[in-house]
Amino acid sequence: MLRPWKRMRISGAAYEHLAGKIDATIEYAGEQRLKNITRPIKAYHLPLSGSKFAVSNLSRSTGQTIAVLPFEKMGGDPEQTYFSDGITEDIIIELARFTELMVIARTSSFALGGRTGDLREIGHILGADYVVEGSIRRAGHRIRIAVQLVETKGGTHRWAERYDASIENIFSTQEEIARSIVAMVAQRVIDDNELTSRRRRPEDMRAYDLFLQGNRLSDDFRPGAQERAEALFESAAKADPTFARAHTGLAYIYLNRASEGGLGIPRERDDNRIKALRSAETAFALDPSDPRVQCTLGYICLTWRDFKRAEHHLDPAKSMNPNDATILILWAGMQGALGRPVKGLAGAEVAYRLNPLHPSWYNYYKSRLLFLAERYGEAATLLEQRTFDTPEREPRDMAWRAASYGHLGRIDDAEKCGKIFLDAVRPRWCGASTPGPADYVNWLVDVSYLYNEQDVLRLREGLRLAGLPG
Repeated sequence: MLRPWKRMRISGAAYEHLAGKIDATIEYAGEQRLKNITRPIKAYHLPLSGSKFAVSNLSRSTGQTIAVLPFEKMGGDPEQTYFSDGITEDIIIELARFTELMVIARTSSFALGGRTGDLREIGHILGADYVVEGSIRRAGHRIRIAVQLVETKGGTHRWAERYDASIENIFSTQEEIARSIVAMVAQRVIDDNELTSRRRRPEDMRAYDLFLQGNRLSDDFRPGAQERAEALFESAAKADPTFARAHTGLAYIYLNRASEGGLGIPRERDDNRIKALRSAETAFALDPSDPRVQCTLGYICLTWRDFKRAEHHLDPAKSMNPNDATILILWAGMQGALGRPVKGLAGAEVAYRLNPLHPSWYNYYKSRLLFLAERYGEAATLLEQRTFDTPEREPRDMAWRAASYGHLGRIDDAEKCGKIFLDAVRPRWCGASTPGPADYVNWLVDVSYLYNEQDVLRLREGLRLAGLPG
């Protein structure tokens, strides 16, 4: 008689594809060495017995799901790709305002841009009922946008249109495209008053162009990229002092700089954190109707441990654009900080559904939510994934990983991670001149932004079990 399998071993790549998409707990199996492969690989155990292997309840919406592929740039300078990508992203943001649709996030849809093959396959990969594709041709102050909507199940073209407009009217054109798509997919016409929030148009379109160039570099951390993005955002703000998104771009540049280079500096004395908050406040004063502006200020208030103000801005951001995966994952992280990890996990699952090929930093927030929900094994698994290649570059993650292992009773692993945390923080420390492990732990707890004392004690207890000062 054949013995039924209780579990099977899968690779790290398979884990990244399956995690969060099946009704089963995937356990980390450690590093494995395989024949003809010199470097160890991550392996995971997937239980078979008793698993449903069903799609999560949150992985499908009751409405229609749509993905917008990056529009093809036609002719002209290849360096102008930032413009067509920026227009595509703004159409995604416009579509995300409509509650009738689930809109796949930019990260996932752009990952499949330029892929040759059947749109039905792309729809299957992204879990999308419809795919939008198109092209953009820019000539001076005129643009031509061609758009088509394809139903992925049968590969049927449902709608196509061509738009000729001046660059000054690009926002109205984006809204018209979004409204046309929603009317086709939702089988109804959307009235003007159902757009609950509209971002303010820049008075000088040069500012928008400069913003798009900076935005393309904002996630690039190679030498010099952040500085170039900062200069472009500053130029956009100078070209049009009323353009809010130029200031949100600057806010994240400063916040990233503080997070990477300000270890140990009190936030009230950290110039980058101060500038990040001021930039976010400036953006909000200019355009409180933009959900991304609300989100930026709310998140930066959270990093200042101003919990009431963070909630005051992140809650409206989520209400204004319920399909924006970036807003959702940051809102979910805030729920964990406020002591509501279960509510945060529900929000995170929707963000994952909207962005199935999400960037790895989503797991930064989900790992914390799992830890705060006392699901230490799952938290450890995500943290292993985040820190596998470069543990010394992720001291915060290594500390939370150590604490997770501590609560799981994996003391040897916890102590190893705790040592890596100390060794990673020590050379980057910018605070007190004679710090010790207790200072590093206090800093870690402070920048974890936990409101409830019970959550602070849970984190400190895990760190204590890992051999760090509790």
